[in-house]
Amino acid sequence: MPGLPYFTKDGDTWMFHQPAVLAAYHGELLYAMDMMQARPLAAERIFRKIIHACGHSHIDALLSLAVVLNRSGRHIEGNALIHRAHLICMEALPADFQPGRDHIYWHLLENRPFLRAIQAVIPEHIKEKQYERALHKISFLLKINPQDDTRAAALLPACYMHLGRYEAYLQWYQQQSAGGHTLENTFFSFLALYKLGLAPQAKARFLEARQAWPHMADELLKSSHQFPADEFTEYQQEIPSGSRQEAFVCWLSSRELWQKEKGLKKFIRSAIGAPAGLP
Repeated sequence: MPGLPYFTKDGDTWMFHQPAVLAAYHGELLYAMDMMQARPLAAERIFRKIIHACGHSHIDALLSLAVVLNRSGRHIEGNALIHRAHLICMEALPADFQPGRDHIYWHLLENRPFLRAIQAVIPEHIKEKQYERALHKISFLLKINPQDDTRAAALLPACYMHLGRYEAYLQWYQQQSAGGHTLENTFFSFLALYKLGLAPQAKARFLEARQAWPHMADELLKSSHQFPADEFTEYQQEIPSGSRQEAFVCWLSSRELWQKEKGLKKFIRSAIGAPAGLP
């Protein structure tokens, strides 16, 4: 029976190790990952074969199968696999590992399955409305991987906002460099100021955000939201920054927060000088 993952330390460098048997299935794993979109059932069969052969401890196979299952609507099993991968990885950490002092570097390929597994559980906590647990896991991941190679910090704003911790969110936002101000976290800083009743500051922040990302400002005023599939004539591998599609995806990911603010559209129209009732 294959063993469980474990860590070794060389100087100040920690390295994640998985059972040696995984090497024999690396080619099949890559092949299955390539066909996940076009042939999900075939990819699923290969992932299950690898997981069984590797004693249910192949982190990338677990996470990849979870993606296939979640895409097909089998969320219970998919989410369970993500939690299993996370638990296996956390149990691999030695007792003397101290987050903040000890780091797990992304540039070591062996460490990437571990970091991906820790990041993958954060959206699951958010879906489960366990925002404190999500924040705790984000904090842990940023301590062990301060370069934030998994972009865990991008999930932090929504957690603060769902918890109503507006002052804490604004403190975090102010600590970010100007280059770290994204569409999402800037518009959330506007929402935090609005929720705190700081109308002049909220107006100024909204106008600042609107100048940088006008499509998101437009999205917040719409009464009907649809993915703008007609925006580009050619296929885009990634949603371009500054596009209408980016604005829609940002709104969709946090629509609960925006939709529950009944007076927000009126405030925005007042801020931009638009007549009431305009879409």
